[in-house]
Amino acid sequence: LRAITIMGGEPFLNPTLADWVQGLNRLFGIEIQILTNGSRFSYAKDLYRHMIYRSPRTQARNHIGVSLHNMNDFEKLDQDIRGWLDGPVRMLPKGENMWNSDWHYVDRNGIMVNVYISNNFGNAAIQVAETGRFKLHNNDIHAAHQNCAFVKWKSYHFIRGKLYKCGPAALLPEFDRQYPFDISEEDRLLLNSYRALDPDNFADYSEEFFANLDNPIAQCKFCPTTYDAITIYPVRKGSGFK
Repeated sequence: LRAITIMGGEPFLNPTLADWVQGLNRLFGIEIQILTNGSRFSYAKDLYRHMIYRSPRTQARNHIGVSLHNMNDFEKLDQDIRGWLDGPVRMLPKGENMWNSDWHYVDRNGIMVNVYISNNFGNAAIQVAETGRFKLHNNDIHAAHQNCAFVKWKSYHFIRGKLYKCGPAALLPEFDRQYPFDISEEDRLLLNSYRALDPDNFADYSEEFFANLDNPIAQCKFCPTTYDAITIYPVRKGSGFK
């Protein structure tokens, strides 16, 4: 592994997040990035001491990345980050920090928080059908795979004890159970046929799984072939559009 990121759902909602960070550092010996929306720093006081870890292999520290989805939240986020870090805190804007983050915070212990403006998103696999229900693409698997960001960044997902080639292979079936897709039963069987790698099948499946990580899977057909960025403006419950 070259990098490990703990990401969403919102990781700061997990009461055992500090245990995960400590365990992953111990098992793999590399630094951890926690990717959060930044709304719950005040609930993560016990996490701070685990950010001091420095990888003996890469010499890099654990750190936090914040995806800022709404610029109206920046002022409160800035206060929360400074309150969570141990002052004095230096804040370097984009162009003045090596992380290429929009804002880079570092405190006197070298603990880092990087904030990235994240309101542009690529086309999703899930679309709204004419019926008002949700649907998926029906694309060429090679074209979809060639333009996939998960493939480009070799971003694999470990979910509920199983390793997946990509997030959609794990999460689209779960979405379908909650909000059934407007797709054929044949496609539904295909959607649920992906075989993840887990401790029970590792002995007889791991070699095949890793050998095919760089190849398309049948479920690639459900994803888009282009990723045109669009801006999304989030709206909080109980609040007006900003």
